[in-house]
Amino acid sequence: MGKITVDNVESDSDDGSVSKQTWNKLQNACHSQGYREGLIEGKDRKLQEGFDQGYLFGFKQSQNSAEMKGFLSAVMLHNIRNLELNEKLKTILADM
Repeated sequence: MGKITVDNVESDSDDGSVSKQTWNKLQNACHSQGYREGLIEGKDRKLQEGFDQGYLFGFKQSQNSAEMKGFLSAVMLHNIRNLELNEKLKTILADM
């Protein structure tokens, strides 16, 4: 084994300091990457939730509108001889 000198001790101390700095940089990089991934994942989940809610709302609105149009069309057919009523119903249907 070699002699322990002041140079060797300082060198070991420098290696420990470099290792600690490297470890801190690696830790910070992992933390930052994890934060970014978590942020992206959270945004994606909220975006999907919003889409799902909007899609369901739009579907229900479309279904209600289609039912109303069907009902008004049936009323028109049932009252085919009432021209005034049919004109009013055609206007309502056109506005839907």
